[in-house]
Amino acid sequence: MHTNSLAAFLELARQLSQASLVIALQQRAADQVVPLRSEPPLSWQRGTAWSWRIPKELSNEAGALQFLCPADLPSMLTVGLTFTAAKVAYLNCLDFGERAEGGVLFVWDASQAPKAVTLSSNPLSQQHLIGLLRPIYARLLDARHMAEETIESGAKFHDIFNSVPQGVVVVSGLGQHAQVNQVASGLLNISAGYVPLDTLAQAMRAARTRCDNAADLESVYQALQHSLNAQVTANWELDECIWRVDTHPVLNDAHNGRVWLFQDVTAQIRLERMLRREASHDPLTGLLNRRAFFDLAQAHYQAQNSQDKVVFDSDTSQDLAVLMFDIDYFKKINDRFGHPVGDKVLREVAHRSQAQLREGDVLARYGGEEFIVLLRQANQASSRAVAERLRLAMQSQPVRVGEKVIQIHISVGLALRRNKKEMLASTIGRADKNLYLAKREGRNRVVDTID
Repeated sequence: MHTNSLAAFLELARQLSQASLVIALQQRAADQVVPLRSEPPLSWQRGTAWSWRIPKELSNEAGALQFLCPADLPSMLTVGLTFTAAKVAYLNCLDFGERAEGGVLFVWDASQAPKAVTLSSNPLSQQHLIGLLRPIYARLLDARHMAEETIESGAKFHDIFNSVPQGVVVVSGLGQHAQVNQVASGLLNISAGYVPLDTLAQAMRAARTRCDNAADLESVYQALQHSLNAQVTANWELDECIWRVDTHPVLNDAHNGRVWLFQDVTAQIRLERMLRREASHDPLTGLLNRRAFFDLAQAHYQAQNSQDKVVFDSDTSQDLAVLMFDIDYFKKINDRFGHPVGDKVLREVAHRSQAQLREGDVLARYGGEEFIVLLRQANQASSRAVAERLRLAMQSQPVRVGEKVIQIHISVGLALRRNKKEMLASTIGRADKNLYLAKREGRNRVVDTID
């Protein structure tokens, strides 16, 4: 309620009623009222509640100007009066407005008591007073309620805005400033609250620059430069955390403003990555499993097929090749030393194999003691060289498990893709047959005869 409006109302009420004192009251409970203002002003602390149960007949006859005994006045009022109250009236506005709960208290001193009697005995004067003052004060009370609720809503919004675990930035529709909550202020290294828009823009650019995926984010946010209403969601990999950042215009119209939401999804992303890894990797060796190998190798086959020119000459072409190898006499190792030692041998073979392969080659555990490799940009000579490096790396030194010393060898089958029409399964089938020949011919060798 505007202070000037209430003061003007009380001055009008005092002139019409010729009362010595007029007080605007707001009812908070059945036995509690709050004096909002008085005319003339009194010395009580504004906003302090008075314990006063409004007489029952006044509450039940809303709108009537009811006279009551001065002894019924609130004690906190009577101790502050500078005169003796001879007559008291209460104009009840309860239920008149949408939210009006309160009324106006009139007090006359002894010198004005005759005027008060005249007022109470003159129906026209009384109706004039009621009809004019009651709707005005009811509307003032309604306005006060609305203002209080607006303030309360603002306080609740501020509390929620700063207590949510996500970072929130709200850019004004005028594009002059932004409101930043506590989480976002820590992330962007700026103050919480209202900040100039250029300060926010600089902070966001600085944060994105520090991200591990800064280059990707730069291209992602190009969309905002071309469309004011663009909606963008991206992950910021910042300071060992992953933030899912969503930005969209308010009510789908950037003229209403823009919202930025920052959610820490580090645990979620790490869990997703772990689950994907568990689904695609062998838990013992850490290599790709058979299914993941097929998916990745098939993608390479399709990519190679899309090239315009592929010359299939086993000596000069750069295409795809498959190596299959297994550990010679691995069953005997398990039987003699036990499966824990066998597991150690498998992990060591995987480790040595990774060290011998080129960047871009794909290694996987095919099953049991069998491993498979997809060689990219390969020809007959380079493929055989890789296969020989693998074989020599295994026999170069034994595997040591405690005091146990295990000498290992591998047999390798090699096959190059024949042409663009050959499927992955066909190449693997020929490599598998060459592996079988290597085993049959004495093991610890590379075979590529089946072409």
